[in-house]
Amino acid sequence: MTARRKARSDQIARNLIRIVIGSYFAALSLDLTTGLDKAILFAPFLDAKTADLVASTLILCLSLSFMLGYHLRLSALSLALLIFASSFAQNMIHVEPGAVSDFWRDLTLTCAVLLSYLTLSPRELRRASMIANRARLRVVAQRPVAPRRAIAPLPLTRPVQVDIRRALMTTETTPRKPRISEDESENLNIFVNI
Repeated sequence: MTARRKARSDQIARNLIRIVIGSYFAALSLDLTTGLDKAILFAPFLDAKTADLVASTLILCLSLSFMLGYHLRLSALSLALLIFASSFAQNMIHVEPGAVSDFWRDLTLTCAVLLSYLTLSPRELRRASMIANRARLRVVAQRPVAPRRAIAPLPLTRPVQVDIRRALMTTETTPRKPRISEDESENLNIFVNI
């Protein structure tokens, strides 16, 4: 089996495990299975029916986003925190015989939720989403590519500085003699007569 096929089959297996774990929480939120008291966290703030509705909706939304892999890290952490807090409040505040086994069951499922993304690399985490997985186009070169230096095209007009330099070079380069006015003599030294 090639490495590419192995990576693909590993990702499919991870997705199936995530769907099985998330389906338990979805069934729990729809009251298809018994176990966790969902409304225990919201009962102090809301009446019993509203607390159950809010908790069921929250767990269902989090479990569906967890199963689909949509924002996997955020949905897994939120689902794990909600399940752990509810189980702790239900089973460990007032300890009853047999309550520890229920807490351990919920704790094990919480760890399974967390392990579903903790073992993934950033690349695998991007591919974990089942709804945002888009095909990636890969271009394969038919022959080896030899890199070459990119040369900027020559400008169509010459810079002004080049024209000025050429004009200066073509003019007479001998120094000019200063003009002497007719009033002045050849001696420009005014202190000669003193």
